[in-house]
Amino acid sequence: MAEEVQFEQMGQLEFDRVVEALLTAEHRGHGFRVQALDGRGGDGGIDVGMWDMDDNVVRIFQLKYFPDGFSGMRGGRRAQVKSSFETAWTNHQPPHWTLVIPGNPTREEQDYVLRLRGDRKMHVDIIGRAELDILLGKHPHLLDRFTTDRTLQYLGAINRPEEALARGRDIPLVLDRMQDRLQVQSENWAWAFGTDGLGNHYQHLVARHPGAQLAEPLMTKMTATFTEDDEDLRRRFTEAMRFGVAEAIVLPGRILSPIENSGAPWFEGHEEVDEVHLLPEDADAGRAVTLIAEDENERRLGTIDGTVKRIARGIDGVQLVVDVIGGLTARWVIPRSVESPPQYVTFETSNGGAPARDVRLLTKFMARIDDAHRVVIKLDGKDFAGFTLTGGDRHAPDPAFMAFLDDLVTIENALDVRFVYPADGVSVTDRLWAATLRQMLNGYAVPMPHVDGYNITLSGKYDNTLLEQLRGDGMSLVSVRKQFEITLIGTEIYLEDVFIHQQYGIAEGGADHADALEAGKGQGRVVHVVGHDGLPWVIYQPSRHGDDDSPVPVAGWKAAGLPEHSGLERLIELRADLAGVEDSTPA
Repeated sequence: MAEEVQFEQMGQLEFDRVVEALLTAEHRGHGFRVQALDGRGGDGGIDVGMWDMDDNVVRIFQLKYFPDGFSGMRGGRRAQVKSSFETAWTNHQPPHWTLVIPGNPTREEQDYVLRLRGDRKMHVDIIGRAELDILLGKHPHLLDRFTTDRTLQYLGAINRPEEALARGRDIPLVLDRMQDRLQVQSENWAWAFGTDGLGNHYQHLVARHPGAQLAEPLMTKMTATFTEDDEDLRRRFTEAMRFGVAEAIVLPGRILSPIENSGAPWFEGHEEVDEVHLLPEDADAGRAVTLIAEDENERRLGTIDGTVKRIARGIDGVQLVVDVIGGLTARWVIPRSVESPPQYVTFETSNGGAPARDVRLLTKFMARIDDAHRVVIKLDGKDFAGFTLTGGDRHAPDPAFMAFLDDLVTIENALDVRFVYPADGVSVTDRLWAATLRQMLNGYAVPMPHVDGYNITLSGKYDNTLLEQLRGDGMSLVSVRKQFEITLIGTEIYLEDVFIHQQYGIAEGGADHADALEAGKGQGRVVHVVGHDGLPWVIYQPSRHGDDDSPVPVAGWKAAGLPEHSGLERLIELRADLAGVEDSTPA
């Protein structure tokens, strides 16, 4: 500590300010809220309080600035302590009440405070100078804060007031002075250092000129001893040393020897380490990459674009990490010598958030890799590396997945919308509606996914035909939507003049509805109509058919991997039968 805090000599206002800050720093967090209250408006017996997440008082601190105690000869002070305790209990019933005083209590004073509890189910205790000193030790920044004025006086006397860092402009002044001292340390090397937002310090050497290593060679040595349980870590570390650090690697302290620095007196020494982080640098990030799949005759099978995420360089070669459109991250290990072990590549795909069109391009390219003999990598349009394929994992897409992407791109082209592939994948309903919209755009009437009935509301008016339809003959219904809206994987789709049709609908409870109409009580009744024997409701846009003289043809979803509507075949047969009856009717 820079200076001892004399709690018994600071006065009540300063004592309250320091103690409130200490208690707040010590007890806040972990699900608790800590607050110091101003007694001007009545604090209800709380100087500093702790509340849980449900806003229940869990502890009350009562601050009393009695620098020379509250012995029996000071009955007025004891009365103050008791009054504060009773007020806190009456208003809050805290499970824990603590008296805070600037000095250490005598045995007599401690007994008096503990007896205040009586038979109440609560905890009562005292915090005195010893406990306050411990809290200052745990929170030294508060000691610096409350002794800044005196520190400034001392530093001002030696003409170094900025060393107190009491003002924001002091920081660059102190850093400049440190850099001047480091300049004396070495003409060849400088330290780059700082503190991150979490208070962690970092520093690393920076060459002052290109020949620094020749003029003043420095060496750092550390030994890592891997066990049988560290085989994966050993493999990744060895690969990073050979081909560069392409991903973060953490070496735990248990496998590391102390770091040994040598080469200059100011640099020499040993340093224990808890762990070592090998971090990649995003060198060359953003450069354009093109992947080209070729067959044995160098005929181009497909291409796809991406950008460099990083190029890591090691003693035996490089690692190229590329973000490819559609959500693919590819990592290529490329040795400098053709006599080195074969190159290899790993693919990691995450389509979530990528445009559906890019996902489709990527999926088709990955399928073409299965038929390719070689992949050429171009960087900024120039050849960077070639990779001969020798088999291995297959990349051909799931036909159902590919069909879904085809449906999305068809809808994009027709309706001028754009889809983004969802991070949590797609549902069966998404796939069915994509197929439905694709078939509608092609001029077909298509079963509506997951729709087995519609409601109609009776106006109260009727004729014999309606009564017969309700009582069992069935009805043909058409609902016309001037504007039909649906959301498909987060994109809103709008279609105009959409028809929803049921060829042969049956009204549930139809006889009761017919009786109500005849009795003059049918107005407002809701009738639920379902397809006879499971016939589907179909949806279509007549304008997409293009032939006003012929009915809109019915078709299934044709969604790869999914069954058609169970009533589709019956509907097609029914429409054929009805068409045959119409054709046989005399003109």
